[in-house]
Amino acid sequence: MKTSYHSKFIYSIAVIAIICVFSFLCSPAYEEIKVIYQDNNDQKVTAVYHNPSDGKDTFSVTLKIPNRQPIILKQGFAASGVRYTDDKTLVWWTKGGEAFMMKPDGKGDWEITNTYKEILLDQNH
Repeated sequence: MKTSYHSKFIYSIAVIAIICVFSFLCSPAYEEIKVIYQDNNDQKVTAVYHNPSDGKDTFSVTLKIPNRQPIILKQGFAASGVRYTDDKTLVWWTKGGEAFMMKPDGKGDWEITNTYKEILLDQNH
């Protein structure tokens, strides 16, 4: 009888250990935070921020703009706020509950093309 209880105990411990290992290995590499912004013309942009949970990968954002393909930008350098860019065609810059989009002006600089405000969760519905 002791062997039977002992075997069940060992089996239970093994199953728990396997579940713990798989849940650790299957955990996402990123925490995703979804924020919805709106401009003065009621155009909405959904930003999904990808924050690496391992501290090794790059912070990024996926912008979902109506009637366009999703745009993925990597975090760049910023003196204030958080700046995401592809360094060629688009900059998405956030600070507090506001964001703005920048595009090249054709003269070697960037210009703000639109500004947005975060929509609070209760306003999303």
